[in-house]
Amino acid sequence: MTDNSFKWRCAFTTDNMIEAHIIQGLLTQAKIQSHLGGSALQGAIGEIPNEQAKLSVYVYEIKLRDAEQILLNYAQTQKHDDWYCVQCNEINGPAFQYCWQCGKEHE
Repeated sequence: MTDNSFKWRCAFTTDNMIEAHIIQGLLTQAKIQSHLGGSALQGAIGEIPNEQAKLSVYVYEIKLRDAEQILLNYAQTQKHDDWYCVQCNEINGPAFQYCWQCGKEHE
């Protein structure tokens, strides 16, 4: 009889290397061991289809539920919409907390 609790399971998939490392950092903070799959294929983007160069963050199956909760919290905190500055009417990306044009804080 084998114990499936210690098999690696995919918890998150992305095509963004930075986001994959952010997720790994969140899991590390929660003391959840993880590893990144697919990073070796990132150098081949353009030569192979993007779908084949995806990055995957793996965790042990026994920690998958805890990892999914962390991922849910992460997804809920992400802003996905551009916003207009009320001071200068400049369009800012969701990553900006301050207007890149005039410096006014996003409300």
